[in-house]
Amino acid sequence: MLYNNIPKTEVNLIRRLFIEGKNAHQIAIETGFCCTTVRSYCVEFKEIRESYPEKLKDMRFNLPRHFAKKALSDRQQELRDLLPDLVASDPYKRLTLANLFRRYQLKHVCKFSESQFNNIYRQWAKENKVNEFASSKVKRIPDEDMHVLLAWRKSMDHRKWQQAVVILSSYEGLCLRQIAKKVELHLDTVEQWVAIYKLQGLEGLNRKPYTINAEKEQEINEKKSRINELLHQSPTLYGLNRTSWRTADLAEVYKRVHKQVISAGTVWQYLKDQGFKFRKAREVLTSPDPNFREKLANVQSILSKLGPDERFFSIDELGPLGIRMKGGRSYTEPGLIRTIPAHQKAKAYIVCTAALELSTNQVTHFYSPRKDTDEMIKLVDVLVAQYRSMEKLYLCWDAASWHCSNKLKSYLKNINSVAYRNEHPGPIVHLAPLPASAQFLNVIESVFSGLVKAVIHNSDYPDADCCKQAIDIYFQQRNAHFLEHPKKAGNIIWGKELVKPVFSPNQNCKDPSARCSGMFRLKSKRK
Repeated sequence: MLYNNIPKTEVNLIRRLFIEGKNAHQIAIETGFCCTTVRSYCVEFKEIRESYPEKLKDMRFNLPRHFAKKALSDRQQELRDLLPDLVASDPYKRLTLANLFRRYQLKHVCKFSESQFNNIYRQWAKENKVNEFASSKVKRIPDEDMHVLLAWRKSMDHRKWQQAVVILSSYEGLCLRQIAKKVELHLDTVEQWVAIYKLQGLEGLNRKPYTINAEKEQEINEKKSRINELLHQSPTLYGLNRTSWRTADLAEVYKRVHKQVISAGTVWQYLKDQGFKFRKAREVLTSPDPNFREKLANVQSILSKLGPDERFFSIDELGPLGIRMKGGRSYTEPGLIRTIPAHQKAKAYIVCTAALELSTNQVTHFYSPRKDTDEMIKLVDVLVAQYRSMEKLYLCWDAASWHCSNKLKSYLKNINSVAYRNEHPGPIVHLAPLPASAQFLNVIESVFSGLVKAVIHNSDYPDADCCKQAIDIYFQQRNAHFLEHPKKAGNIIWGKELVKPVFSPNQNCKDPSARCSGMFRLKSKRK
């Protein structure tokens, strides 16, 4: 204790002189302090010597001071009696002195100023452990919840421990600010957990799986389709002096074309969700064809107006396939490692020419000795004979040289002539070529991917006939399935096909890993 602002060191000096036996007058002369001040210290030191003789030499010990509690006036007691009702009826999430005083003024005769009201409330709140979150604290915990919360508090799950501490501490009346500091969470999170528990109990605190509504999911899928459609085109078509797309460029062009803002990060996430990565590409998803839009629009126009007596075919060739032991993924016994010779002599080679009719999802196929115009003419004859009752047939294929040869065009011109059709009734055959280097738009590529994964990977056929038999059975089962279930399409068959057999400019029908694994690429001999 200090009197008259005397430093603690000087008080200790007075105490030592008192212990040496000097009186107040002598001490005052020696220290130069007022005699009255020194006498007051000496009186205190005498009380210490009488009541606590062992503490006299302890310079840090002073006599405990007992202040008499001041009696409350009648109007102060009246206000204190009103405070519990004011606090209990407070409609706000947090108690504030300004709101309490305002409600006190409206409901009762005001006998205090705001500062007086605040002083009385603070003293009452301290005595009754009332904090600013008194109106939102947990007031009741059922016995079954108490057992669960106590178990959570001892759990090794950090989140469960945090929730248990928040609920139990709030129930005990601890301020939520102190609770938030203890569990190292934001105050808003702690308040939210308390509010959820009061409304929903422990069930409300469990993490719920993230879900999006159907409308939002449809919007996201539409954005992904639009991004894929842009990705399949060259950046130069949109005035960008680049040979490949960047996410920032896709976002900018998307905004320009579709009048909708999308960030580069969102574009990257959508591409990542679909498995796109930046890598050294051998087969690209971008067509360099300057007439990409016109050819694509032509195919889409045909499909949008396709009548019941018209058929649209996606056509391509699989192979040449080397008949030899093939690798692939398969279930193997523990400790067993399948090995395949790096250098094998093929027993034979086959080329499968096939046409997928999109409306009925039926595949027409045969085997060719090579890839050339004569085989395409043969395919046209097969399709015309098979779909003789139709009015028009549309053939959609890539820009290979034997798909657009003069010999093939002359043959189609001949069979479409009036004289030929009068003599040989049948459908008119039209071409709907894909843009150059746009095999990813050829729907039959997806069917070939499923075929290779199902009957080519992990195979070791003794000869070409066995391999052809397996391919025939595959297509027979596939055609039969889609005849029986015409509304079902796509990768419902064995889960192997990449996409549904529907033409769309935003999908990638070609799977290089499935098409090229274990195959020999041979140059076709042109006649």
